[in-house]
Amino acid sequence: MNRPLIRREDGEVLYADHRSTEDLRAKYAGHSSVVGAQAQPIVDVDLVLEHQSLAESLGPRAPVDYIVASHVMEHIPDPLGWLNDLAAVLREDGVIFLAVPDKRFTFDFHRKPSTTADLVGHHLTGATIASPIQVFDYVSRVAEVDAAAVWAGTERAPGPIFEGQLSRALADARSVAEHGSYVDTHCTVYTPVSFLAVFRDVIELGLIPFEIARIEPTQRNTIEFYVTLRKRSAASPAERAAVTPRLDPSHHDAWPDVPVRGFGRRLTLALRMLRKGSIR
Repeated sequence: MNRPLIRREDGEVLYADHRSTEDLRAKYAGHSSVVGAQAQPIVDVDLVLEHQSLAESLGPRAPVDYIVASHVMEHIPDPLGWLNDLAAVLREDGVIFLAVPDKRFTFDFHRKPSTTADLVGHHLTGATIASPIQVFDYVSRVAEVDAAAVWAGTERAPGPIFEGQLSRALADARSVAEHGSYVDTHCTVYTPVSFLAVFRDVIELGLIPFEIARIEPTQRNTIEFYVTLRKRSAASPAERAAVTPRLDPSHHDAWPDVPVRGFGRRLTLALRMLRKGSIR
């Protein structure tokens, strides 16, 4: 919106959003990210997707070489359908760059990572808004997280963002079920390791025409990881799944190691490692 990963001066770039530039400026008029000394202006939106698909918006300008989606996919009720929509406007061997929040360092801290069944189920039902299940899980578990404290090992039980979360979650889920209400939600939740496991499955099932070409795991004191998906519709699902990268779960799925400070701290951790095989 106002901090794009790719700038216009980097090449032939089109910015897409669900609303027009004017609507976005009105919506976020008082938001700290666009107001104040450190703020950056909202970019001019070229493709407004509120009432049309990306393919319809692009028209004859498709296909494209690459697509960048930063903190978008987790808001999509049906990520597999969304990725197929993107594939439809992408050249063969074109890539999608994803910036994905790591649940360990965000307000999704207490939520369990999404499973293959979660993504397949919402894809088969053609979900267009967050389901009652997705909404209830999000609202009931969302937490006030200090990412730096989690990395430092001083925070392992963040508290709720607001009071009455459980009853609020039920009310919001009922509203979705009974009235089809829209609730902005992190519909899916990942760690770098869980992302690879789920998407290897859906690639092997032939549900998306991509391979995972690269993953950059979450770096210390940050909250997101980066994934490069390459379109290879000519290859078999098994071939595409076979090249999925691997990560060490002890570093990229569990809580991060606590930084070692001072001789006493190092000795304590060394003794714990000898006794338990882990510093946790």
